[in-house]
Amino acid sequence: MCGIVGKISFNNTSIYKEDLKRMADTISHRGPDGEGFWVNKTQNIGFGHRRLAIIDLSEKGHQPMHFNHLSITFNGEIYNYLELKEILIKKGYLFKTNTDTEVVLAAYQEYDEECLNYFDGMFAFAIWDENKKEVFAARDRFGEKPFYYFKNNNQFVFASEMKAIFATGIPKRKSDKAIFFYLTYDVIENPHNKQETFYEDIFQLPPSHALKLKLNGELTIKKYWDINVYKKIHLSEEDALEQFNALFKESIQRRLRSDVLVGSSFSGGIDSSSIVANITTLFPNTTLNTFTARFDDKNYDEGLFVESMLNQQSFTPNYCWPKDNLIVDELDKIFYHQEEPFGSTSIIAQWEVMKLAQKKNVTVLLDGQGADETLAGYYKYFIPFLSELYKTNRQEYQKQLSTINENLDLGDFLPKRFKLESKWPKTTQLVGNTIRPLRMRNIATDLTPEFINSHKKNPSPFDRINTLNDALYFDTFQYGLGKLLRFSDRNSMAFSREVRLPYLSHQLVEFVFSLPNEMKMRNGWSKYILRKNSEDIVPKEICWRKDKKGFQAPSSWMNNKKVQELVSDSINTLQKNKYVTSPEKKNNWKYIMVSKLLS
Repeated sequence: MCGIVGKISFNNTSIYKEDLKRMADTISHRGPDGEGFWVNKTQNIGFGHRRLAIIDLSEKGHQPMHFNHLSITFNGEIYNYLELKEILIKKGYLFKTNTDTEVVLAAYQEYDEECLNYFDGMFAFAIWDENKKEVFAARDRFGEKPFYYFKNNNQFVFASEMKAIFATGIPKRKSDKAIFFYLTYDVIENPHNKQETFYEDIFQLPPSHALKLKLNGELTIKKYWDINVYKKIHLSEEDALEQFNALFKESIQRRLRSDVLVGSSFSGGIDSSSIVANITTLFPNTTLNTFTARFDDKNYDEGLFVESMLNQQSFTPNYCWPKDNLIVDELDKIFYHQEEPFGSTSIIAQWEVMKLAQKKNVTVLLDGQGADETLAGYYKYFIPFLSELYKTNRQEYQKQLSTINENLDLGDFLPKRFKLESKWPKTTQLVGNTIRPLRMRNIATDLTPEFINSHKKNPSPFDRINTLNDALYFDTFQYGLGKLLRFSDRNSMAFSREVRLPYLSHQLVEFVFSLPNEMKMRNGWSKYILRKNSEDIVPKEICWRKDKKGFQAPSSWMNNKKVQELVSDSINTLQKNKYVTSPEKKNNWKYIMVSKLLS
């Protein structure tokens, strides 16, 4: 886990190591264990690196690293690097280090861009190929690791965080379109264009994409991996559980590979509990440190669930107790690292968890992110789940609807338009598009007419979804998971911690997507296959828990007097910038975020 920077010049302007160091210094938190800079002989290619030593702690792991005609700056982990290394050794490759970085270089030399298909990991890297005279860069399948870039006719600049790009003198200009989408739809990324950011001319390489850059400035971006949402396999429940269990355990075991201490974030829900239980079961002689945010408000505190796990599994719990004053005391620091708006005060609780892990000298944390989006963990997924049944099996639809309302006590769960949308999806979508400009007035009642008029022609960032797999795909790959991964990456790297996500093994995700819906949602239960798989190692009150909290901070935090003053100041800022005219209380957090963006 590290921070990467780089510059490629298309004209006669030379690149110097001092330029790269200036960039890398802004992200020193991503790599406190060392730095390295490399510029080629003609001074038109330059890579920089900040190192967080996780695997092979020796100087041999220093970057940028060179392998024959290849040079790399690499951020992330390739979890199956040992298996890949064995394959490459049999092909005649010799290795000088015990790093996964060297394996990436050898795999690229052997398989070219197809090497990405062999990696199980999280990564963002750039390789200079001296033979081809081109840069090859790639980002992992889900976007766990960041890759930002700027390009004009003179240069290409990239980095793990945008602040490193701005350190080169590139203008920092906010995107009014992104601000409009955020204030109107509460979206932090544009689902229809994953390259966009909150800053003009600063882009991100989308997840599952690779780029090639030639010295004449020619840039090509290509998607190298995707999920087939229509692929279905038919297995008995017993066989499905057996395959799920094998893939999940393999993912956990690979993500435990480390030469430094490994622990786990632990919220008390089924996702993190299953990870903790599997680690303690697979490695009973290992002391596992867990990290949990707790709250004085019992409606948000997860302590009872941690204690329940302690009665069944052996681990060392560590707690932090975030308070409402952190919104004011820590917000500027957090926003500096996040760089763009973030969803809620829950990010502050996660921030405190990472701070505690640093205090306890635990460098690597396994975390449960990704389970909700791939295994159908949110209540909203019941709507597309039922929509499919309504069209295909009306009897089963009635049974499942009855069970959902009975088990979850959701009341009038389905929207009134549900049956109409299920029966005539194209017609309802056409009607919706026709009246959207009229509805805009009701959606964005707090914004100035001028701001609305300048952006109202932009299409809604959300698509109409009719199947469960479509919903899971949208949240996993278009909007939902991506923002959570950004929050986690920035919070963890602010304290030089590495977060690893067992649920985002691409083989596991491919398998889950191919399962029939009833293995994901059944009889009012979300994440059905995970719950069944965890029954023997996770306490029943967690395994079949109905409520969902995570590291959710109390809503009362926003009533803090200093927070209210911050809200007032933020509204004044947005009014002066002619974004907001009639502020609404429900949008107070968004006002704070945009004001930080403008400061």
